[in-house]
Amino acid sequence: MLLKRIIFFSFLFFCVIGFSQNKKTATATLVTSSSYMKEVGPLIGKKLIPETPREGEVNPKRTDANKIVPGKGLPKGQDPLLQKQKNTSNTRANRTPSLVFETNSSTVSPSDPTGAIGPNHYISAKNSAFAIHDRNGNVLVPSTSLANIFPGESLGDPIVFYDNFADRFVITQFSDTPNGFLVAICRGSDPVNDGWYTYRFNTGSFPDYTKFSIWSDGYYITANKDQGQQMTSEVVYVIDREQMLAGVDTAQMVGFPLPGARIGGFYSPASFNAIGSTLPPEGDARIIYFQDDDWQGVSEDALKLWTINVDWINPQQSTITEAEELTVSNGNITSFDSTFDGGSFANLPQPGSDGQDIDVLQGTVMFATNYRRFCNYNSVVLNFPVDIDSRQDLDNISGIRWYELRQNGDDQPWSVHQEGTYTSPDGKSAWCASMAMDIFGNIGMGYTTMGTIDNGASQNSFASIRYTGRLAEDPLGTMTFTEQTIAVGTDVDKTTRNRYGDYAQMTVDPLDDQTFWHIAEYFENSGNNARNIVGVFKIAENVANDVGVVSIDAPEDATFSTSEVITVTIKNFGTTTQSNIPVSYSINGGSAVDEIFTGSISAGQTASFTFNTTADLTIGNTSFISAETNQVGDVTPENDCTTKEVSNLFLNDVGVISLVSPVSGGGLSSTETVTVLIRNYGGSPQSNIPVFYTLDGGTPVNEVFTGTIAVGESAEYTFTVTADLSEFSSYSFEIGTALTTDEDNLNDVITRVVVHQLCSPTSDCSRFGDGLSSFELSNISNQNIECGDGYEDFTSMVINLDKSIGVYALTVQAGFAEGDAEQLSLWIDFDDDTVFEDEELIISNEVISEENVNQTFLFSLNNDAPLGTHLLRVRAGDTNTNNGSDLNDPCGSMQFGTTHDYTVEIGENTNPNSDLIVISQPNNQFLITMSDINADDILRLSIFTITGKTIVSNLVEKDANSRFTYLVDMSYASSGIYFVRLGGGKTGKSAKFSVN
Repeated sequence: MLLKRIIFFSFLFFCVIGFSQNKKTATATLVTSSSYMKEVGPLIGKKLIPETPREGEVNPKRTDANKIVPGKGLPKGQDPLLQKQKNTSNTRANRTPSLVFETNSSTVSPSDPTGAIGPNHYISAKNSAFAIHDRNGNVLVPSTSLANIFPGESLGDPIVFYDNFADRFVITQFSDTPNGFLVAICRGSDPVNDGWYTYRFNTGSFPDYTKFSIWSDGYYITANKDQGQQMTSEVVYVIDREQMLAGVDTAQMVGFPLPGARIGGFYSPASFNAIGSTLPPEGDARIIYFQDDDWQGVSEDALKLWTINVDWINPQQSTITEAEELTVSNGNITSFDSTFDGGSFANLPQPGSDGQDIDVLQGTVMFATNYRRFCNYNSVVLNFPVDIDSRQDLDNISGIRWYELRQNGDDQPWSVHQEGTYTSPDGKSAWCASMAMDIFGNIGMGYTTMGTIDNGASQNSFASIRYTGRLAEDPLGTMTFTEQTIAVGTDVDKTTRNRYGDYAQMTVDPLDDQTFWHIAEYFENSGNNARNIVGVFKIAENVANDVGVVSIDAPEDATFSTSEVITVTIKNFGTTTQSNIPVSYSINGGSAVDEIFTGSISAGQTASFTFNTTADLTIGNTSFISAETNQVGDVTPENDCTTKEVSNLFLNDVGVISLVSPVSGGGLSSTETVTVLIRNYGGSPQSNIPVFYTLDGGTPVNEVFTGTIAVGESAEYTFTVTADLSEFSSYSFEIGTALTTDEDNLNDVITRVVVHQLCSPTSDCSRFGDGLSSFELSNISNQNIECGDGYEDFTSMVINLDKSIGVYALTVQAGFAEGDAEQLSLWIDFDDDTVFEDEELIISNEVISEENVNQTFLFSLNNDAPLGTHLLRVRAGDTNTNNGSDLNDPCGSMQFGTTHDYTVEIGENTNPNSDLIVISQPNNQFLITMSDINADDILRLSIFTITGKTIVSNLVEKDANSRFTYLVDMSYASSGIYFVRLGGGKTGKSAKFSVN
């Protein structure tokens, strides 16, 4: 029998050419590493910090929606795929849940439910808390603060996933001080008893709505970050999975923009997330996002994909490239309408008069985009909400547009295998879906439903959690299973944020690779309103005969011989015992080696099999091993095989993989220690390794690492000769090894850049509450400031000052005050040299006499204060116990206190016009503008028809001149009268304009 496999190594030349022309490529725009790794001990026996509800705005950094052109997009009216689903009989037998249990609850929404199943545990999380259950839903660790894993931090928006290929759980969350994200990896398979490695990664600006995925060469992250700058700023990140699993102190990270992305506001692209038992080969990782022709600058509906290839030896050479663009015009997809209410985040009406509209999560590829390998193809499933309301004056009924994409071989292009639009029965909306594929190719999809009689539903129904599915052989583009219920909601969302979700999550049970575990949010009319519920169900039908190779266990990377032993694991997916199973393997697509597993494997069990015939793996640097079963009568041959790439290592091969220290930042000195991470890439242990570094092309510093590094392991080395980085500048380090017997010099040397920039002194602000917890000046009110490492970058907050105003009042709070010890100083860097000189000291050592009470300090600007944008630094701390460090030393590290940086915009005699004005421009383009120094920094802009329908909804940010501007394209809109409103409540302003 021919060996079923995916061809890794031979493709037609024209295929490569056909998908590479006219595609934009960008190299990594960020090359960095984790700012720290902390080891956290086991949770068992630990006094756990209780969870506390997160206060303040949820996802405060999300700014605006995609810019909508009213009337432009297709389709007009009903979704073109809707009728196909409605015509489906849904006659598949019911699959009622095998288990339903609540993980946690909350007084606020969105609760951001996330969770994943492992062999023995289910870990769930919500905003600022997590919980651990066993496989029966019994509580092992009650819902408790994320600060138990991330010391001192519980900002939230967590993601939980289980890395089946490493048998580890991973928990992530936001980091706001500084901006970035935190990642905790369990140190073993038991999340209760094994402890965690916790990493911080800094991203510069805030990475809103992060989503994480597993790939061979890293954990991939997408973020709604730097809106409007996604083609130049990092919105996709990859962190070094291998280093993090090993607990390396500094794990590498690269960041990429999205070249060619035609999006301008809120966006949520997705990276493919590998599930199952076989990892894909390294590289060729895909990012996907949809583009709606409702959006400005988008000509037609499309699914757009990018390819990422990471080079961890020279990460600055890592690339992202435009790959496929699957559009309506090229016949790959059917048009869709993903826009609700002009782009606003309040769309779906809840039953009853006290229910506000809630968020349909538009602009989002829903989490996760799950990828699975089969013998003859690779598959990925994804979904997002679409408007299915055919009434032109309304768009408040949602369906789920879902896709299965396929790839006929690794490194080949992806195409649409099937697409569908799912709608819940009885006229209900369906949205916030998550979907996955089991080992047989069957699809399960969990989602939220809600309906009102006013919207055509047969009866009012609160937000509830349901699921459906399809078998692999069912008619393409349809969900064939009758809708089933996990939980029925009994109340509306009681919060006032119009928010829901922000996501749900479905994972596949690693024990049988068939059972789906879905977690989502619904609302109860008792206790905490928002509830997170898990439903467990299975779509697959029982089959008698189905076996397959699920892993190739040997060999691992090594210096190979001509007689390597091949060992595999065989699994019985069927219901009857299997024996005398034909098994085969091939190397690099060569002739198959056929043998027989003569033992027996019971239903659902696995067995190890070692081939008698060995393999020659000495040819080339890498070998691709394919292995499969060929049992007569096998029902699902698609899951019979697996593959593995192994490397034939040089015997002697070492190199430096990262510069551990110094790192870019402030306070660098003339005697900085230089520490590098050395890796043994070869097949034998190495010791007495010559290492070197050069600084800016100067004289090499040569030393010797005298320890021993085992095969595949890494070790740090700190040079005895230090480096002078005292000047504010960029410094180029060339670091490497010089082993005389090294057989591969391509990985010996790397270059890294360290930037000495504005100092950011750290200190302890948690022990006694020293430093500022509240800061109010002019238009900025920064309250409930959380304690991090003592330094916080708030330069995204712009303080408007005017020289014509005589005196300014600075109001602050500190968490500690004793005697005259707690004091405050403030500088403005008038000459913009990033150094705070004595003459730029505005407030000096003023006493904060009461803790947690507003205190006001007055200051004025000199007449010669330069206009424009400058840095402001404020420091507060205990001057009695700072070990001699002066509060008025702007870069000195205090023992107890805080240092915060802001931006100030200094003007003179500014008196802006605060009227809302609509300026008509050619071709029915309208410039909407308003200036108001007293307005909030971000205001909601809405455009309505004369009947009250919202056709544009967006958030507009104030510029440096306190002006709001928004250009709207009304060239596709119907002629008539329209109204625009900027702001809300009593402070909002409105204007009328007409389209001719």
